[in-house]
Amino acid sequence: MGSLKKIKHKLIRKISNKIKSSKKNLVRFSWFANQVSPETIVILDYPIKLSQRYTLKEPHEKILNLIEKNKAEYKSILENFLKYEDRLKEIASNKQDIIRGTDPTWDNIWLPGLDGVSIYGFIALMRPKLFLEIGSGNSTKFAFKAIKDNELTTKVVSIDPHPREEIDIICDSVIRSPLEEVDLKIFDQLEENDILFIDNSHRVFMNSDVTTVFLDIIPRLKKGVIIQIHDIFLPYDYPDSWIERYYSEQYMLASYILANPDFFEILMPSFFISNEIGLKSVFDEFWDSEGFENIPRHGQSFWLRIK
Repeated sequence: MGSLKKIKHKLIRKISNKIKSSKKNLVRFSWFANQVSPETIVILDYPIKLSQRYTLKEPHEKILNLIEKNKAEYKSILENFLKYEDRLKEIASNKQDIIRGTDPTWDNIWLPGLDGVSIYGFIALMRPKLFLEIGSGNSTKFAFKAIKDNELTTKVVSIDPHPREEIDIICDSVIRSPLEEVDLKIFDQLEENDILFIDNSHRVFMNSDVTTVFLDIIPRLKKGVIIQIHDIFLPYDYPDSWIERYYSEQYMLASYILANPDFFEILMPSFFISNEIGLKSVFDEFWDSEGFENIPRHGQSFWLRIK
C-alpha cells in the first residue's frame, strides 16, 4: 500500500512539474480542470508543504496550556459517564449483532469508542431539550439510545443533505439541505444545556458549512449551549495519515480559543484525553470487558460550552 502511495505521489509531482514548466501549460490545464470539475479541482499559485506542524511530542503550547487547566474536570466527567456503564455495554460490539438498523454499534469506522461514550454520557447527564445535529449517522443512533434509556423528552433535529436512510426514523425533524442554505434562526432554539453536534465537511472555503458554523452560527448561540465538533485533534495537528484530506476546520476553532480563551469552557477534548494516561485509564476496565477488546478506545470529539 505504501509503495502505491509513493508511485501516485511521484506521478502527481511529474504531472505537476510539467504543468508548471510553462505559463501556457498552466493556462491549458486550468481551463481543462474548470471544464471537467470546477467544484473539486483547485489550482494553487504556490506549492504548500503538507506536514504536521504540531505533534504529540510538540503540541501547540498555548492551546495545550489552556486545555490542561481543566484536567480535573475532564476526569470528573469521565467518572460520571461510568454511571451509564451497564447501558453502554448493551451496545453491540459487532455490527452483525444489531437488531435494528437504528441501533448504535461500537463496530463502525466513523465514530471511535470515546466519542460514542461522550454522546451518550452528555445527553444522559445534561438532559437537553434539543439535540441539533449538523451531519447525522452513527452519532444520531448513540443519541437516540441515550434519550430512550433515560426516558428523556429531548427532540432530535438533523441537518444533513445526504443522511443514511434509517436516520429519518429516529429524528423529530429533518432538514435535508446543505447547512449554508438553511435558515439559521433554527439555532436560536438552542438553550442552556442543549447540544449542537457538528460533524460536517471539515473544510473552510468560501460559503462552506464550516465557514457558516464559525462565522454565523457560533456567535449567535446563547450562554450555556454545549457544542461538539468532530475530528478535532487539538492541541495537536491532524494525523499524518489524513494529510491528503486537506481538513482545516480545527484551525478555525484554535483561532477562537486563542483569541478569546473566555468565550468557551472546554468540557472534553477527547483526543487529548486519549493520550493522557491519567484520564484515558478511567475507562480501561470498561474497554477490557469481554467483546470490547478490539474497539478503538480513543476519541476525536471536542466538547465545549458557551460561557
